[in-house]
Amino acid sequence: ATCQFAHVPVDKEENIKTTLCAQFWRSGSCARKPCPEAHRKEELETPKAFLGMPGFKACLCTFHIVGECTDDPCFNAHGELDVRRLPMAVPRSLAREEFMFSDAHVHLDHVLYSRKYGAYWFYKNQTCRKIKCPYDGKCMFLHPPQERQLRPVDVSDFQELAAEIKAVHGTFAGCVHNCCDIGDIETAVRLVQWGREFLEGKVYVTFGVHPSTFEDFTPEVEQRLKAALDECGKQAVGWGECGLDYYRRSDDIEDDPSVRERMQDVFRRQALIAVRRGLPLVVHSRDAEEDTLAVLYRVVPPTHPVHLHSFMGSVKTLNEFLRRYRNGFMGVAGVVTYDGVQHHQGGLSELVRALPLDRLLLETDGPFMAPSPYRGEESHPGHIPWVADGVAKLKNITAAEVLAAAHANFR
Repeated sequence: ATCQFAHVPVDKEENIKTTLCAQFWRSGSCARKPCPEAHRKEELETPKAFLGMPGFKACLCTFHIVGECTDDPCFNAHGELDVRRLPMAVPRSLAREEFMFSDAHVHLDHVLYSRKYGAYWFYKNQTCRKIKCPYDGKCMFLHPPQERQLRPVDVSDFQELAAEIKAVHGTFAGCVHNCCDIGDIETAVRLVQWGREFLEGKVYVTFGVHPSTFEDFTPEVEQRLKAALDECGKQAVGWGECGLDYYRRSDDIEDDPSVRERMQDVFRRQALIAVRRGLPLVVHSRDAEEDTLAVLYRVVPPTHPVHLHSFMGSVKTLNEFLRRYRNGFMGVAGVVTYDGVQHHQGGLSELVRALPLDRLLLETDGPFMAPSPYRGEESHPGHIPWVADGVAKLKNITAAEVLAAAHANFR
């Protein structure tokens, strides 16, 4: 009743085993004869309606956790026993290689939330940012005076993720956690501390305010972000992500054109902070290429380091950016591995082919856009070798070459 998406009825199939038998897995025996649930993972099946859809049972169902799921069958997992995640591995081409891998852009807090509370962890936890919400009471986001549903994570959640990353073949060199939501500033500081304890200090951090929530960037918030940067010490390595996103705020811009100008002003002010502090600037740009370059050209010197994060714009804009900024880099995320990119001549495939290796950064933007074959799961730094493999296929070079170049740029 509170979902903003359309629902299509899915017929329930008889005699199909989609979940593991909790009684058997906990005690080693089951009194039901025959049991309608699977006793071995090999017995698990997928309903015909979901065949060919990546991610079936790969994430927990947020609505089941909060007691509001009415789907039967449900695409997502109802409890840990129902989760179907692929075991961590690297592409075959890297199985015998020695390499280092690094993730230039990830939201570690969101990765932990998604792993613990499902893909829609933000349900009634994050506040709706639309000036006029079009969903008429069915918005997944919080609308005051609704009570916020808390989603706490603790050090054990981080330890579990850290162990998974360290188990990946290769040497984990580090990741940059991007804190761009003012509600997560304290969590970001904790993540850096946990990284010192459990990942050899390889969790770095940037702070800023995302363009979709640009109104949050007040003088008081600016001081909080700067204080968090100082508290994180040498692990604080940049400012952002910040920038322009005309896609997410398109309805608001249509209703009030001043939203565009105010978003640009907040981007300009944050870019100036990066310049004055000598910090690399992490830029988010969506449906705003010309205005993004205009703001950068106005306030950011050509020698300043800039990370154009997960860019999906035009080759023309990319080339202009790289010509202007000798220390400018473009981040490539897991979507590069999808069939629609690998077998398409335009779009991201064209961008990756045009991007020089010495300007490449690999990122997951976790928990979003997990690379194939993990599509549908929460992406995290352990998936970087697969992103490298996707880039390598488009450039007709080896994944090891891509990883080496990206790691040199990461440093």
